[in-house]
Amino acid sequence: MAHRFNNIKVFRSRMAAQAVPIPVSNIMLTDSIHKKPIDTEKLGTKDDLVVIVRRNYRDTYSLVTGRRDYEIAKRDNRATINAIIVNISRHAFMSNFKKLIDVDKVYIPRDFINHPPKKEKVDRVICFYNYYGIFDSPITIKLDAKGNKILKDGYARYIAAKKLGVTQIPYKIGGVHNVKGR
Repeated sequence: MAHRFNNIKVFRSRMAAQAVPIPVSNIMLTDSIHKKPIDTEKLGTKDDLVVIVRRNYRDTYSLVTGRRDYEIAKRDNRATINAIIVNISRHAFMSNFKKLIDVDKVYIPRDFINHPPKKEKVDRVICFYNYYGIFDSPITIKLDAKGNKILKDGYARYIAAKKLGVTQIPYKIGGVHNVKGR
């Protein structure tokens, strides 16, 4: 099975059934990308507005994605907007739609194999994936001198992907690994 959602539009459309109405006034623009001004008159109109937010505290939310819909709702003085609530940052959410690597192309160092994560940790990753269809953050890999991709962080996510039958997983590069003989 490939990664469940290959782009944000697919994620939004398939998860829209889980959206709940939240007050527009309770959404905060906390990421720097959301600080740029937008000419709201050029946004047009739309009936089925959906945003993706992260719950903060006291019923406030940070916008993860969906600024266009948020700005339309604000401009049109709508009291509520449908929101898909995730419990990860914008950066972690967006990383699911950027770089993907075949799980079978990741080399697992002996230290990880000898010290696997607790079953509960892997189960939490599986539950998160089963609910949202994405991982909570990408794995981190290092490249050795030959270009081999060596796992640096995210062994629980790697194991969860294998158990789920996911063939590709989001990743980020986290340095160069100096392994001789590989």
